[in-house]
Amino acid sequence: MFLPRVAKRVRKRRANRHKSILFLVACLLVVLPVDEQRSLRGRYLGSKNIARTRKQVENLFQLMGAHQERAYRMNVEQFNELHMQLLPELSKEFTSKRKRGHTPNGAINTKLRLSAAIRFYAGGSPLDIMLSHGMSRQSIYQSVWGTTDAVNATSSLSLNRDNAEFPSHDEQEEIAEGFKLRSKAAFDKICLAVDGMLVWTVQPTRADCEELRVGQRQFYCARKDKFGMNLMAGCDHMCRFRWADLRHPGLTSDYLAFATSDLGVQLEHESNNIMKNEYTMVGDNAWVPRLWMAVPIPGHCISGTDDAYNFYHSQVRITIERAFGIFVHRWGILRRPLSVSILRVPPLIMCLMKLHNYCIDSKTSSTPSTLLNDERSINRMASSRGSTQTTRNATAVQLDSRGIPVDLVGAGHHFHDLFRNRRPVVTAETEIPMELMRRQVALKGLKRPTVDKYAGKRKRK
Repeated sequence: MFLPRVAKRVRKRRANRHKSILFLVACLLVVLPVDEQRSLRGRYLGSKNIARTRKQVENLFQLMGAHQERAYRMNVEQFNELHMQLLPELSKEFTSKRKRGHTPNGAINTKLRLSAAIRFYAGGSPLDIMLSHGMSRQSIYQSVWGTTDAVNATSSLSLNRDNAEFPSHDEQEEIAEGFKLRSKAAFDKICLAVDGMLVWTVQPTRADCEELRVGQRQFYCARKDKFGMNLMAGCDHMCRFRWADLRHPGLTSDYLAFATSDLGVQLEHESNNIMKNEYTMVGDNAWVPRLWMAVPIPGHCISGTDDAYNFYHSQVRITIERAFGIFVHRWGILRRPLSVSILRVPPLIMCLMKLHNYCIDSKTSSTPSTLLNDERSINRMASSRGSTQTTRNATAVQLDSRGIPVDLVGAGHHFHDLFRNRRPVVTAETEIPMELMRRQVALKGLKRPTVDKYAGKRKRK
């Protein structure tokens, strides 16, 4: 009985020893290529800690000199003010003490993390940010998403007062007064200009689509030849975003995206008190005339008062397109496909919109052009990550002569996902604000300005 047990143990030990030898031989023979090492998460195999020197944000601004606003979209005073507002939330997101181990290169302070995040938002390459800030690639992405959550959690940076989703009646009066001063027709009942924009992303993964219960092809916008999500937004007379909804894939039409939003559902109920009486929003032909929406008069062969109304209506409505242009130009990552999970796109866009409003409220000068290195990074990532099956050479989003991102904003098949692709018919028993605006143009005798082809200047009839 004893000998069989000993023999069994010996055979087991020999088998384990044989497996260990085969494992060591496999480790010696298998050598990972450099490209596969880069695709692994974390450091390279066998690497040691990389010594880095943490930089001071004040020194970075000083080295930038006159190019501060080109790199950060704000000057050092505005940056410090933003950091003070975000400091309570940033302290919660980034704890100075690690859960385990130690930090050989020293802890990264919140100001340096905010600096890295804003440079990333502006279109900077993570590799350049690593060199300029003395941070690892992983720390940069941690700073980006931590700053995103901190901005969205800060009530002082909300789109409206009291962290409301839509402007209050007092705010609507202020916005209407601002539109009146900018309107040649003196429209005084406009509280928002609304439109939709495609947020360009890479093709969503199947795992994310299964979690959202939406197919991958639903995120593909054929008329733009891009994957993305449909951003519905409204702005005031200063191009500040005051309302936004980002929950629908890129294939969804603007009308359906707005009608199914929380704001659209509430406005359809006549008992709501969201908008002030006789006040309205302005939009393009993606909407239909309502008590709360004024749209252009459809048709190509219109003249007289209808043509004049369309001109002065467009003069106010184009504010949202200008806001989108400034928004995309200010944050360079929107000019290339966002290579992040589709689940992270809504909080990222909301963060950028709040920072966009902060820059306007801080009286930042006109958004300067991006840095040369940032421009190269934007174009390189757009060409490598933005190509689809139909587009082989994708390019970064550019702005036209009016400053509008035509690759993301523009007219299209607004009612393609409705019944029989037909425009909804509206029968209003009461007089809608759109008719009041048209009558105001007629009473003032306003006409569309004409262009003198010889002098090249607009003249009024």
